[in-house]
Amino acid sequence: MLQFLKQNSYTIVKCILNQIAIAMLGLMVAFATARNETFLLIGSLFSIAFYLYLMYYMFWEIGGKDRIYEDSDKKTKTPLRAFWICLIANIPNIVLAVLVIATRPFAETSEIAANTYFISNILSRALHGMYVGLIQLYSPYNPIGLFLVILPAPIISQIAYMFGNRNFRILGLFGIKQNLRDELR
Repeated sequence: MLQFLKQNSYTIVKCILNQIAIAMLGLMVAFATARNETFLLIGSLFSIAFYLYLMYYMFWEIGGKDRIYEDSDKKTKTPLRAFWICLIANIPNIVLAVLVIATRPFAETSEIAANTYFISNILSRALHGMYVGLIQLYSPYNPIGLFLVILPAPIISQIAYMFGNRNFRILGLFGIKQNLRDELR
């Protein structure tokens, strides 16, 4: 496990930084569109799509590079590499979601639980800024929503890694062919 963290620390940090950057974008979009529910939903969906696209692109490239190393027998196959990298990068989100869920029932009776709930809820919503519009519109008081928003990133990352490892381009499904001459320059 320690070897895995050592080998993938750059990618883990990159995932965390991407999440923080897109969370700030999502918060800005949510604050700008908060008065209109339709615009809030559209802005939130845009932020989510942009975040998941960044994750997809990053892990597609990693999958493609791993395929080269696997074919030359320099590296063994690690089929769930992207899922574990993204899950490790989401450990702060998981911890905050667990704190929110664990302290919510006791928030009215205990001051410590109330403070922990308030701080962890604010931090969790800040780290999930791209999802804040959806959370605010559809489940503003349900702490399970903070757990559910963790799932798309590891799933998309794993799918992208598998596609990259097989050199499968998703744009090919839509009939869009990428000009490979531009990549060779």
